[in-house]
Amino acid sequence: MKPVAPKPLLKLAVLPLACALLAPLPSWGADAAAPAVSQPVAAQPAPTLPAASQPAAVQPVAPAPAEAAPAGKVAASDARLPDQHGFALDYGYVYDPGPSRTWVMARGFAIYDYGSAWRMDNCPNTLRFKVEAAIGSTLTPKSDIMASVNMLALKYPLGLTGKVLPYGEAGIGIIYTQFRVQGQGLHFNFNPLLGVGLELPQEDGKNIFGAIRLHHLSNGELYHENRGVNSVVLQVGRMF
Repeated sequence: MKPVAPKPLLKLAVLPLACALLAPLPSWGADAAAPAVSQPVAAQPAPTLPAASQPAAVQPVAPAPAEAAPAGKVAASDARLPDQHGFALDYGYVYDPGPSRTWVMARGFAIYDYGSAWRMDNCPNTLRFKVEAAIGSTLTPKSDIMASVNMLALKYPLGLTGKVLPYGEAGIGIIYTQFRVQGQGLHFNFNPLLGVGLELPQEDGKNIFGAIRLHHLSNGELYHENRGVNSVVLQVGRMF
């Protein structure tokens, strides 16, 4: 005869077996009470717009370039005068030393933009560079040959526009005089010039001008005798 297990022990042996069989089954009561858990949905790619529908990328817009001035036209404040040439007649009166002496000289010249001639930046257009060559003779007390070459700076202080253009000029050169006053020493001398004038612009560019100059000659102590000769000069001329 097999031994019979006590009933309390039989209940304990059946309970683990029932739990093992019932654990995988869903709990219908618990599922009804609990809220449904949503499953994550994979992100869908955004629809691609047709090429015509896509907004164009914004490109930076470069500033419009300044409108260039028409050829041959420059702002009046910076207009450069062309090279100029001309002719003038000088009448000179020697006031120091005496006795008085008078002379005349014919003078040809060329005028250039000062900044271009000397390769200087930011030079105003009202500043000009003038080169002269002159030949003449004394009138009194006798005829003696005179000849000179000079270079000057020419300045229009009120600009290059108007019916009358005042100007100032200053420069230096070399002069030969056949005469020599007492104590002059040399026939070849330095020739500083200083003057003021008025220019009358013409439509054809052949401007008329008149000037008054101070005219000096001396040898700059290159010789032990260095008596200077000083003149006042009236000048009239025209450009061509």
